[in-house]
Amino acid sequence: MAILQEGTVLTGIRGKIGTVVIYRWKDKVCARSIPATSRKKAKRSVLQEAQANKMKLLSPILNATAKFLKIGFKQRAQERNITANNAAKSINLLNAIKGEFPEQEINWEAILVSDGELTKPKNVKVTIVSKTFHFTWDEDKDIIGSQNDRAIILLYDSGQPHFHASYSGARRSELKDAISLSSYQFKGKIFEVFIAFKDVMSDQVSRSVYCGRFIT
Repeated sequence: MAILQEGTVLTGIRGKIGTVVIYRWKDKVCARSIPATSRKKAKRSVLQEAQANKMKLLSPILNATAKFLKIGFKQRAQERNITANNAAKSINLLNAIKGEFPEQEINWEAILVSDGELTKPKNVKVTIVSKTFHFTWDEDKDIIGSQNDRAIILLYDSGQPHFHASYSGARRSELKDAISLSSYQFKGKIFEVFIAFKDVMSDQVSRSVYCGRFIT
């Protein structure tokens, strides 16, 4: 509370001016500020909670693999005039979370780390020998793309989170590729593994293929 001096402009005013109330108390003209209105946070609906939880689950992989996603979602980002990360976020929010809130979890089979029009690798198999991930795929002559398309590989270390990648690997026609890690990078990790194809001339890509989880 403040007491106003007689003769000032405000002493002749009563009532509220903005956030100040002027009033008379014991033959004095006083002014006080209006208490701030308490704003209670609006309770979110179940659908809003579920959507927020989806984003919470996806954020670690989207943030950790942002460099790879710039390549894998370059086309989709250009088509929609958005960032590659937002393109990846959009499609994975729609398809890559399973279960009902609050029992939601990532559906790794549906996670995409690239999305495009090229034909994706067919019947991919992965084996590990001496800290090296070996990939094979079947020949596919009826394709969108070229036999010279290059493999792009993502090994997502979900424990860190961190990733290892190959951005221009073997040609589609070679039917195999490999990526090696050091002992430090390899030992005691949980890897979610993906592969796709890329045309190095046009930067077009295929949709990625999830190859499975590997505990090393």
